[in-house]
Amino acid sequence: MPKGLQEMKFRSEFEPYLLTIQHDSKKPLNKWSPQSGGDGGRNWLRRPNYYNIAVILAPYSPYFVLDIDGERGYKNLQGLQIVYGKLPRTFVVKSPSGWHYYFQYHQGIKRSIGWLAPSIDIIYHGYTLLPGSVIDGKKYEVSEDVPISIAPDWLIKLASNTSRQIDMPAKKKTAAQYDGEDYEFRVWRARRYVEKMPPAVQGQGGHTQLLRVCNILVHKFRLDDADCRDILMDYNARCVPPFTSYKELFRKISETRKWHE
Repeated sequence: MPKGLQEMKFRSEFEPYLLTIQHDSKKPLNKWSPQSGGDGGRNWLRRPNYYNIAVILAPYSPYFVLDIDGERGYKNLQGLQIVYGKLPRTFVVKSPSGWHYYFQYHQGIKRSIGWLAPSIDIIYHGYTLLPGSVIDGKKYEVSEDVPISIAPDWLIKLASNTSRQIDMPAKKKTAAQYDGEDYEFRVWRARRYVEKMPPAVQGQGGHTQLLRVCNILVHKFRLDDADCRDILMDYNARCVPPFTSYKELFRKISETRKWHE
């Protein structure tokens, strides 16, 4: 590995996919397209304190990035790991706004903005800056210098085209633990939870089932009325038959709150 890469602690597997970037910018130094591949960082190696440096991502390299935006994204990542399991140790870069977790690409993973959870994105099809790069005086630095891992099954499922079919784990959590999560992430989890609940069917305990859903939204996830109504409207579309009066449907939410009080 060239000395410059060793000093910056780049993974040796990045070498064929390096791309020189303009100074204090995210734009390539030379005209570039994903199909043209990288330039091996040759220009950056000659002037490592002047240019920025990037690595090309899948499908033109074997890597994709889990982009964590700030403390909010990191908190939501911890919430995902509580639900699905811990991420394996992998190469991590501290960016000026958060963290980049590198994983080996798996067929079917797609780019997403906030689908996994608020402030968490999946990045591929392009490139991302590496340690040694500087934007507005803020550096990209190595946070975890270990080999790039294979993504866990749960992350692959969430980040792939089959993400909407993933089952929510049955692991129990207390209301206090939910209160400790970012509120938008809690809404996201509540929506996924209710998507897996059976519909309310008239003549088959439908009223009880509807109240059970309201109880989950109000007491388990502790959502406000507006978000409860939004999720309940989606749930109502699956009921047999659906409630035709939203006023009657939404009254179940207020009834559930009063019973608890």
